[in-house]
Amino acid sequence: MDLSFLSPRSRMLLSLVIFGTIGLVRRHIPLGSVPLALLRASLGCLTLLALMRMKRIPFQREKLKARAPKLLLSGLLLGLDWVFFFESFNHTTVAIATLCYYMAPVFMLAAAPLVFREALSGRKLVCGAVTVGGMLLVSGVLGSRGEMGDITGVFYALAGAFFYAGIIILSKTISGLEPYEQTAVQLGTAALFLLLYCLSTGQLDFSAMDGTGWGLTLLLGIVHTGLAYGIYFGSLTQVPAQTTALLSYVDPVVAVCISVFLLQEPITHLQLAGVVLVLGGMISGERRR
Repeated sequence: MDLSFLSPRSRMLLSLVIFGTIGLVRRHIPLGSVPLALLRASLGCLTLLALMRMKRIPFQREKLKARAPKLLLSGLLLGLDWVFFFESFNHTTVAIATLCYYMAPVFMLAAAPLVFREALSGRKLVCGAVTVGGMLLVSGVLGSRGEMGDITGVFYALAGAFFYAGIIILSKTISGLEPYEQTAVQLGTAALFLLLYCLSTGQLDFSAMDGTGWGLTLLLGIVHTGLAYGIYFGSLTQVPAQTTALLSYVDPVVAVCISVFLLQEPITHLQLAGVVLVLGGMISGERRR
């Protein structure tokens, strides 16, 4: 796919818009979260391998061997991340699931003093507190909805966010690999772990899938994973870090718009206020003084 006619910012924005539509696609795939995560990881890995071949990016076998334990662990975390994220859509709206999933930066903020020995500024703490408060409003815990389905979905999304934060923290300790190369290995590892789990628990059943389900699964694995990651990583080195951080919130904004305007999923005034607090706290936390 040749997108050279687009600027690096436009290419990154395109990839994030694609990520924001994952909930919409998942809504219409009649498959359990574990086998769906398996198919996504497998298709995404194959797509990235094809992109690497096209771009003539080789595998650095010695470097991969030296980093194997961390890559295997990050692949396992990636599989768990997607399983919980996909499951959250079965219990709550696309908007709530995606916003709660984007609490990963807050988990990273809490881990920074312990893992990276980084001091937290007062502004970071305030932004983190605002984000958490917004998440509580979005979830319904503070009375906006209070339905058990929503709360269950929130817990699943937060579990996915926890594993997502773990992947990012672990990836910060892995250096010397091409982004395509590292992600392809992580996706392949996640697919292997998920395959073993499906075989051991008897979840490798695709009988409920129809033509539409298979078509959307291919879309999820090839476009939303392989191609979108390829576009994102291809523009990553050409976009300033602060711009990258701010653009990353295009994903949840797109998800909220799809939930409210396209799927017409219900949202209360308190939840809408929570959406504003979550996005405002996250974006403010990423900005420089």
